[in-house]
Amino acid sequence: MTEMAVEVKEGRLPSLEELKTTISECETAITALGPINLRALEDYDAQQARAVELKDEFKRLEGQREELIRLVEQLTDRKKEGLAKVFSAISENFTRVYAELSEGGEAELVLEDPEKPFEAGLILKVKPAHKKVLRLEALSGGEKSLASMALIFAIQEYDPSPFYLLDEIDQNLDAINAEKVARMIRRNSTAAQFVQISLRKVSLKEADHLIGVTMTPESVSEVIMRVNLADIEDEKPTEVIPA
Repeated sequence: MTEMAVEVKEGRLPSLEELKTTISECETAITALGPINLRALEDYDAQQARAVELKDEFKRLEGQREELIRLVEQLTDRKKEGLAKVFSAISENFTRVYAELSEGGEAELVLEDPEKPFEAGLILKVKPAHKKVLRLEALSGGEKSLASMALIFAIQEYDPSPFYLLDEIDQNLDAINAEKVARMIRRNSTAAQFVQISLRKVSLKEADHLIGVTMTPESVSEVIMRVNLADIEDEKPTEVIPA
């Protein structure tokens, strides 16, 4: 706001023209201010009260935020404890089952980041009999199949699923290992139902029920509901596997 003043010299009053000029300047300045808001003080008090409310609301929300952070930390700790329990049990099962399937091989499950297990992955380390320790991606096709089946059986022992569908899991296995897997599937079938797609006789002979599917000359799949198990010849393994 511009201050207006009339200079009064000693012994002389301002002239009429000077007073008119000063008055005109004051009126112009007042007009430039715009209309007077008679509710300015009332609006200020309302906004001040609103500011206090917002500060209180911010403090309340900040407290809720800290409470949620503590809750998330507690839940994360509980999840870690639960994961550690499950991981330990499945890891023990995996080591034992793989040793059984591979006849003396060694295997273990390793968390990529034990401190942040939910943000990292899982590593399968296996050591086939008479070989060095390898990661899963460095194994041959048959060794991968054997390790994968060992993991499935390890999980099943901890938390069985009622149903499993296995699609040619023995494709890369030799006759000996295919028969080992088939026998373990049959043993575990007492706790779950297994449906296995296979072309291996050593696997078929361990099944309770067989469903044959063939392709007709018209390129139509035909289901054979009855299969004579006596006609299935055993695929002879290269060595005798104890029952």
